[in-house]
Amino acid sequence: MFEFSVNPSVEELRVNQEDFIYQKMHWDAWQTPRNLFLALVGELGELSVDVASNEKYTNQVSDETDKDERLNTNSEDSNSKVEEVLSELADVLSYLICLAQECQVDIAIPDTLRKDESSSSFSEVSWNEIEVTAFYRTVRISEKTGIISDFLSICFSASRLADEFQWIIVDKDLKNLSRDKQEITDEKIKDLFCQVVVFASKYAYDLPKLLQEKNIKVAQKYCKSVGILTKDDVIKSRYSHLPLFHNNGSLSKDPDRYLLDKSVKTLQPSTDRLLCKLLESAGLVAESFQWKTDLDDALIVPAISDPMHAHLCNQLSTITNLIQTLAQLHSISLAESFNKKMYKNRGKYSLSNSKGDFVKYSEKAEDTSDHDLIKNDPEPIIKYPTATTLADATTAMQLFVDERKWNKYHKNPRNLTIALFGEIGEVIELFIEKRSSDFAARLGDELSDCLAYTVRLASCCDIDLTAAMFHHFP
Repeated sequence: MFEFSVNPSVEELRVNQEDFIYQKMHWDAWQTPRNLFLALVGELGELSVDVASNEKYTNQVSDETDKDERLNTNSEDSNSKVEEVLSELADVLSYLICLAQECQVDIAIPDTLRKDESSSSFSEVSWNEIEVTAFYRTVRISEKTGIISDFLSICFSASRLADEFQWIIVDKDLKNLSRDKQEITDEKIKDLFCQVVVFASKYAYDLPKLLQEKNIKVAQKYCKSVGILTKDDVIKSRYSHLPLFHNNGSLSKDPDRYLLDKSVKTLQPSTDRLLCKLLESAGLVAESFQWKTDLDDALIVPAISDPMHAHLCNQLSTITNLIQTLAQLHSISLAESFNKKMYKNRGKYSLSNSKGDFVKYSEKAEDTSDHDLIKNDPEPIIKYPTATTLADATTAMQLFVDERKWNKYHKNPRNLTIALFGEIGEVIELFIEKRSSDFAARLGDELSDCLAYTVRLASCCDIDLTAAMFHHFP
């Protein structure tokens, strides 16, 4: 029967990370909830690559086989594949512990206990006690599910946190959450932690030992004899090797005609693997914006270098292509779904209620029947094009945002990246829950939301997504 190591405890790991981040590296300015969430998304993207590509090496182990025995009996190649997954899982857990600390959430506390006051420290509870508690909390990871399905369940739990971080102007706004909002954030962070713990237990990954070893490697990597690296040092060279891409207008004779329902060339991969690829690209986008401060926000877009611009063109094109592939795979017209969703949203976030204010997730943004959506709102519907191309979708979204005066929320790529990840999570949710009779319609809605945030993110970053698509997917 697999059991976690007794030491170090979650609290000991938190203290060690705190000492490294704040005392040794002086990275205080970057340790904000929004940055840490983006970093977490980035690590999930990297983990998605390893889980999908190394599935045959990371199958569930039996109760009689622990991780050490499995590594000793497998080939050298399989050992390295398993270690790749372990390394990325350690990074996910590391950022989750940091996020919990910044949000003052005691992730180590069992359901049977409650603290009267928020605290940045964690309860002294054994990992195995946490695992038992977590197992009874979770319903999405079971003996019958495979490693990719289990990983997608983790990503879905992470995506639920996007709601808490996506539409803010500055990070300090997160310090003034209402009690109800704080309780929701607490619950979602604990749920994600539970998913990670159950996942690790199921596949015999010793989390405390794993993270302790990873922390040692991180300290060796960044604390060098030549001096301490800053976050700026870390990110400066990230995109230096990428080929440049320029929107020079010569990529296509008819660049405006990149159809939403364009036939996608695909080898018909499984939906799970497409979702993993989608998470990978979303994670790579998140890593582009993760280490910023409030003072940087106004400078993010002007500061995008040519290599980073090429990187973003590549990833946003890939995301768009994957959205189209998922729609085609499930016989969904993306153009039809997008137009229907735009119609619904124009009523859900009507001009009279939404102008200058973001009312998403509030009592004002209630679903109503299609016939009641717009009839009482003087919105000039005729201005909106019937979207059949990416250019049409970009124009429709720009009009939608401009009329509601939401540009203050949409000018920051960090917000849009978080929102995109949240919508990818809603797509994942449809595949991990029991299929309903309206599955296709709901999937069309969620893929449309993903497309909407993708074109907005491209616009925000000064990217001609149509040209980029013709370049990467002609």
